[in-house]
Amino acid sequence: MERIREYSWCCGAGGGVREAYPEFSNWTASERIAEAKATGADALVTACPWCERNFIDATRALGDSMKVYDIVDLVQKAI
Repeated sequence: MERIREYSWCCGAGGGVREAYPEFSNWTASERIAEAKATGADALVTACPWCERNFIDATRALGDSMKVYDIVDLVQKAI
């Protein structure tokens, strides 16, 4: 992805942003999804429940097929 590690963007849900600015939160998540898709990824994995929820909601709003996983769920599937 274009923005990674210390340069990455928040998904837009944390710190009360999702509640205070829902349109901005959805836009931010949509931008991150677009960055992931540009790499050829078909899934996003996160350790944050707020990110998971925000990415799931954004993919639904976009009508996108990007899968979103919590890291714990992904590890569980692998066991």
